[in-house]
Amino acid sequence: MSAQKSVSTQHLAQVTWQRILKGVRARTAPTKPRAIKVGSSVQEIAAQIRMRQIPRFYGLIPEQAALLAKFFPEVYYITIEQADKIKAHHFDVLGSGEHELAREIDWHTDFKSRHTWPVEHFNRLKLTDPKGGYDVRVPWELSRFYHAVRLGQAYLYTLDESYAQEIVDQITHWIKANPYEFGVNWADSMTVAIRTVNWIWAYYCILESETLTTSFLALWLASLREHGEYLLKRLDTSWPRTSRLVVSLAALAYLGIMFPEFSEAARWKSVGLNKLWEELERQVYPDGMSYEASISYHRLNTETALSVAGLCVVNGIPLLETVQARLRSMLDVIMTYTQPNGLAPNLGDTGDERLHILTVHSDPLSTSHDHRHLLALGSLVLERELSEWAGFIEPTTRGWSIAAGEEWQDAFWCFASDAAARFTDVLTRTVQRPDAVASDNWVDVRRGVRVQARALARRPVGLEDIVDTRSFEAGGLYVMRNKDFHLMIDAGPVGQDGAGGHAHNDTLGITLAAYGKIFLIDPGSYLYSSDPSARNEFRSTAYHNTLQIADEEINRIPDGNGLFRMTEDARVTIHHWISQSAYDLFDASHDGYARLDPGVVHRRQIWFDKSAKLWLLHDQLRASSDAEDEVKREVEISLWFHFNAMPIRMDRTNNAIRTESDQGANLIVLPLGDFPLRPSLEDGWQSPRYGVKEKSPVARYSGTVKLPADLVVMLYPHQAEVDFKVVRAAGRAALISFKKVLAPLPAPLIESRGVTFDRWQPQVKDTTQYKTPSRVLTQTQPLIPPKEKVKAPTEKQTDVPHQPKLKKLPKIRPQPKPWLKGETKKQIETSNQALPDKRADQRSGSTVISPSQSDKSSSET
Repeated sequence: MSAQKSVSTQHLAQVTWQRILKGVRARTAPTKPRAIKVGSSVQEIAAQIRMRQIPRFYGLIPEQAALLAKFFPEVYYITIEQADKIKAHHFDVLGSGEHELAREIDWHTDFKSRHTWPVEHFNRLKLTDPKGGYDVRVPWELSRFYHAVRLGQAYLYTLDESYAQEIVDQITHWIKANPYEFGVNWADSMTVAIRTVNWIWAYYCILESETLTTSFLALWLASLREHGEYLLKRLDTSWPRTSRLVVSLAALAYLGIMFPEFSEAARWKSVGLNKLWEELERQVYPDGMSYEASISYHRLNTETALSVAGLCVVNGIPLLETVQARLRSMLDVIMTYTQPNGLAPNLGDTGDERLHILTVHSDPLSTSHDHRHLLALGSLVLERELSEWAGFIEPTTRGWSIAAGEEWQDAFWCFASDAAARFTDVLTRTVQRPDAVASDNWVDVRRGVRVQARALARRPVGLEDIVDTRSFEAGGLYVMRNKDFHLMIDAGPVGQDGAGGHAHNDTLGITLAAYGKIFLIDPGSYLYSSDPSARNEFRSTAYHNTLQIADEEINRIPDGNGLFRMTEDARVTIHHWISQSAYDLFDASHDGYARLDPGVVHRRQIWFDKSAKLWLLHDQLRASSDAEDEVKREVEISLWFHFNAMPIRMDRTNNAIRTESDQGANLIVLPLGDFPLRPSLEDGWQSPRYGVKEKSPVARYSGTVKLPADLVVMLYPHQAEVDFKVVRAAGRAALISFKKVLAPLPAPLIESRGVTFDRWQPQVKDTTQYKTPSRVLTQTQPLIPPKEKVKAPTEKQTDVPHQPKLKKLPKIRPQPKPWLKGETKKQIETSNQALPDKRADQRSGSTVISPSQSDKSSSET
């Protein structure tokens, strides 16, 4: 399928017009670069810019760096080590490994493949090859100048002029080697925008340096003006809107706020701020999830918006309440998806795109996957807008500062004194007061930080007190968590208004962590255009922990130039989402396989028994047509489980897959009941960050089943050696509890496909004398007696018949969601009533049950 055929009809004309314009621009582009003009006005600005007091930037002064070093002494040494490598032109770019570049950096070359782009107008350049072989992101990454900020931080720590001189030399050389709009580094508006922001950060890091001569500042300011001209002229408002536009608008806001001396500044500021907040409303669902179907790009948008919001706070520019509310919801998403070890799982593309990298890690994996620095920064940017800020804001109010853990470096670089006070408040709430210590004695709560014993908590607050099971239904993200147990489910659309540019085929896929270990993973992205085959492989169905029919994709991946397109075949329906103190239940289906012969609808129910500390996966397959001849047909299926890098083995006696780590916890994947599939182990791959590929094991249950089919698998994390009799007993007990909760709920009917699911299908033989633990039932809501099977209502039927002792329920029509336009891409039909008073959409059979007032809420959306 061509890329054009993957575009929806409503956007086809716009995409075609974009291609026509691209061809026109290539034919009419200039053939000679214009010389950079340093006029008298720029000379005047350069002569006095270092002396001004307004506008204000984040307080980047040596005293601020010293305060950060007091709280994080190891950061000083890591920063100096990284800055010294940069000064020697040793770079590790997008998984390249450390490379030593020439004394004069070649800004136009992918040094991984040795491919070089000519210095021509960017509209005439061929950026990628359909066959791959080279990566345009490598020169872009160098030209974004993330590393200039690291040099600036090293200067603030040491006041060593060599770091400042390296910044000046590299920027000067880049400007001369990259004439305006000529060369590969002008071909990407996001790269231009990120370079703009990092140049401004680097400048304010070395503001006191003697290397900032008037001649350099004049050259730099003239180039910044060209950057502003470029961004304003080439705002990418084409379909689909992406984070590329968000970052470009942020750079315009930076230029407009920080350089009012330019005649264009007012325009930059107005367009940058106003359209940035508008775009945030467009590209972020009301529940806080980015619409690009990617956690990595959700992080980019949050980082970008927070950076600009903080700059507004510093300069007294008010933030609209709608903007604050959207940012708060985006932070809640980050707090929820972050696993107990502090790292974010993969979901969709993992491109490692950033606005600026302020936090220093010794481990590149933390740089890519630790998003908690945004929680700390967000607590300062957003909570300081509250009236209580002048006094004291309880750290547990929103929970961000508690969930941030140790990741406070970004907050210190932006608001040093406030961050020190806030982080100290957090330490007093999370560190327990030692026994037999006088209240006025001083206690070292961490290296370099001590407080009086009376300030410490008798009962420290833990992460489990802050973060709980939660759903973000618009974005399709569902997270089951309890203490250090964490399971994430993707039930969202392909994103980007149906374009699917950063989505993967992970519908109803999961990731799992428990007992401090990550067991089931999303393998990531690896590469983009430099290896088309690998890109499509990493975003395929077989690379995710979900169910696959034959070798088919849930959503079709276009051939040819469709590396950033995905056909939206799967529509997701959420039938039930229940969160209680004793269990969580997720129940959804998708029709991505309905286009096959026979057409199939896949429904997945996930049961989390919080007391038994296990999960059950119940996968159901139903023909999308109720024709008798199709119901009896067979399909070939695979259940995929991608493990983190760890030893695993196949237990043929129990038809199970087991991890075998010598230290720490392990996981058992155990089928229950009549299970027709057979296990196998394969060598797989995972990409912990862009450009890096490592081996990891893959388990697969495969075989042929007759429709309708039902499969139940237990996921059982454990710390000590276990007896399989005990494990099976726990699984059967969980099945009984699952069945009791599910039985009174309405059976879903998917009218668009004519598919009916029974309430409960698996017939698991229970040969043990095992009774349902009373604790499971006593901790749940009172159960309604089971009803007879719900039949599909006819046109004349508005009530569900045959429900003795129960009042007839009115037919509730789901209200259209404000974030859905045109044809509904995702069917979400819910009712937010507690179980005793629940209402159900008898047409769809879907319901959402919230916990009682004594239980924590699973969703605040």
